[in-house]
Amino acid sequence: MSDSQANYDRYIGMTGEPKVAPMPLERDTLRRFTQAIMDPDPLYHDDQAAAASRFGQVVAPPLYPAHAYRTPAGAADPFEVFSQNPDSDGTAGNEGMLYGLPEIQSPYKRLLNGGNELTFYRALAVGERCVVTPRYADVKLKEGKNGFILLVVVETTFRTEKGEMLLVNRQTLIWR
Repeated sequence: MSDSQANYDRYIGMTGEPKVAPMPLERDTLRRFTQAIMDPDPLYHDDQAAAASRFGQVVAPPLYPAHAYRTPAGAADPFEVFSQNPDSDGTAGNEGMLYGLPEIQSPYKRLLNGGNELTFYRALAVGERCVVTPRYADVKLKEGKNGFILLVVVETTFRTEKGEMLLVNRQTLIWR
């Protein structure tokens, strides 16, 4: 059977179920995250500085919601899977950046990140929990220099539990 665009059109617009982060943003989690990214901004830890800001409270860096969903305990280690199978896509079968969207069935197994386009609305505050909803915005089969590639745009929306927009990430994934 030949690979054609018709095989992939059915995925366009497919939306995953909203997925609630396993826990609300806690101060210690925020401290560890900001230390890891080496961002000492007082908005992320100083109540007084944060209260005087436009946010009015301690908040997380803008990209934090994308990191609020961690690989669960006991899940496959992506590095171990890759060492055993160099053709793996780096997610080790965990949901990774798809947040519950079904995997696109294709013969292409090598995954490249084609970039991200982010739109920020507001920061997540301590005590809030985010909810992620993914969707396949576009799926295109293209002929590249070395054969066919599959370009997939995953649009992931992050909101608070109250439905307030945090950010939208449009990530282009390239499978070859």
